[in-house]
Amino acid sequence: VTESEVPSYPLALLNLMEERYVSSGELSLGIATRCGVESSMFNLPADRLLKALLTHSPSPKTIAKEFLRELGKCGSPLVETLAEDVYSEVSTLAVDDWAAIVLQGLEEHAGESLLDSSVRNPGGPKTPQDTVHPTPNHRRIEEVGELLVQAKRSQSALRDLVMLRDGDYCLLTGLCFFPPTFVPARCAHIIPFSIHSKTQTFPAIETFSGFALDAETIQNHLNHPRSALNLESNAHDIMDKHTGWGIEAIYSDDQWKYYYRIVRRDRLSATTRLKDGDEIHFGAGIGGRQIALPNPRICNIHLAVCRVSYACGASEVFDQFLDDEDDEGCQVPVYFGGPFVSDNVLMRKLETLLV
Repeated sequence: VTESEVPSYPLALLNLMEERYVSSGELSLGIATRCGVESSMFNLPADRLLKALLTHSPSPKTIAKEFLRELGKCGSPLVETLAEDVYSEVSTLAVDDWAAIVLQGLEEHAGESLLDSSVRNPGGPKTPQDTVHPTPNHRRIEEVGELLVQAKRSQSALRDLVMLRDGDYCLLTGLCFFPPTFVPARCAHIIPFSIHSKTQTFPAIETFSGFALDAETIQNHLNHPRSALNLESNAHDIMDKHTGWGIEAIYSDDQWKYYYRIVRRDRLSATTRLKDGDEIHFGAGIGGRQIALPNPRICNIHLAVCRVSYACGASEVFDQFLDDEDDEGCQVPVYFGGPFVSDNVLMRKLETLLV
């Protein structure tokens, strides 16, 4: 086993489990449930979720090794040995042979679900707000230092910083943020501010990213231009609520370049002019050389999370919840991580959709 081949072993096993489910209707790994609850109807097949994580993670080897570590705890000596061999990169078995033997060992040993993968959307307060004025005030480049301090607690300060960096128009639609013909600017957080108090979320991101992002970096960038861009409302919602698109950062010609990547073609904004793979030009504003561009690792992690959410089917469940809230005519923002409704209340609402 070489380092690059490690993820192929768990993937082969998960593919076999999927084939078994199609033919027999039995889930080899049971269900992935939400952290902090004993039972929940908001469930996804664990093998489907794990396959999505392995396929779209920026560090599939890290996810694969976490999976192998848990696999070795199933109680079967045979499976434990096979998992350890791949984990240590010493297995001599072919990928498909290894997967078939492991699945057989699991079936012979298991009386119940073998693994429990936990998933939870963070929740928590939204970014601090100090104004709802539809158009931010023009700020001078001399104010950058002051704005960086204010942005830690002020959404409008962060929005002004990003506008100084990128200009007074939406990077996806080209629509202007100032009168006479304008749309309101909405500051989008690439990593949601709401995770700042969620202790379980930070290690999850560290593992998912292969420790390319550590907890300190995430915390420092939660309300910072390195994790923000200004968008027109529709483009913002498709990214924020529906995880429909993301930003891919690629290092090329001695600089980072950023590209618009569509994740969900069933959730596209009619106002967005960019096509999949088009470059997003950050830094075109008067403060473009003074204010940091989005962190490439944060962009790529967000894109990977969007792809996992869509691949495992979680996005469809969230869509149904949001659509039902719209039908009920809710007058306050009700969404995951929103300030008015707790995470548990939202998850109970989701569960009723799956009954």
